[in-house]
Amino acid sequence: MPRGVLWGATVLAWLAGAVLHAAETSDSEVTESVRSESGRRAWNLTVDDWTRYEALMRGRRGVWTPGADPLLVLGAHARTEAERRRFAEAFVLAEHARVEGELAFERAVQAAWTRLFPGQLRIAGAASSGAAPADRYALVVDRDCAGCEPTVRTYLASGLPLDLYVRGAADDADLRAWATAHGVDPSRVRGGTVTVNHGDASVSGKAPAVWARRAGRWAAVE
Repeated sequence: MPRGVLWGATVLAWLAGAVLHAAETSDSEVTESVRSESGRRAWNLTVDDWTRYEALMRGRRGVWTPGADPLLVLGAHARTEAERRRFAEAFVLAEHARVEGELAFERAVQAAWTRLFPGQLRIAGAASSGAAPADRYALVVDRDCAGCEPTVRTYLASGLPLDLYVRGAADDADLRAWATAHGVDPSRVRGGTVTVNHGDASVSGKAPAVWARRAGRWAAVE
C-alpha cells in the first residue's frame, strides 16, 4: 500500500475514534445533566442549592457520608442561620411525608394480609429476637392516654430515633404542650431524631402502638 494511502487511512481511523469519544463524552454529560436536574427537582432545591450540594459531596462530606441526602448535607454545611433554618424545615417536612407514607403503606399491607390470608400469622411483620435492629421507631398515642406515658418515657429515654404521633391534640399549640409535658427534648426535635406529629384520628386501634423500621420497612412491634 502506498505510504500516502496508509497515512490517510491512519488519520481517518484516528479521526473516527476521536469523533466516537467526543460523542460518548457528550452523551455522558447529557445523562449526568438530566440526572442532576431530576435529583434537584425531587428534593425541591434551587439550581444554586444543588450545585453547592454536588460540590460538598466531591469533598470530605462525600467521604464521611456518601449516602447522605441533600437536605442533611446542605443543612450541616449551612453558611447562615437563616439558611440552616430553611434546610431544617425542608428536612422535617420531607421526613414527615416519608414516615406518613411508609406507615400508611404498612397499614395497607397488614390489611391486605389479613384479608387474603385470614387467621395466618404474618411472620415478616412481627419483631423477633433474631430480627435486624431497628433504625427508627414510630409511636402512636392518644392525647389523654395515661397508660401511654410509660411507653413514651421508655422510648424517649432510649435515645433511639423516634416519630411520635399524638391523636386528639387540638392544634399545634396543644401538641407542643403535650411534648413539653412528656419531656420531649427540643434539641432532638431540631436535630430530626425525634418528631412530634398530629396522629390521624381516622386510624383506629389501641394506644400505644409501636412500629419499627428495619431495612426500610415498617412493621408493628408486637
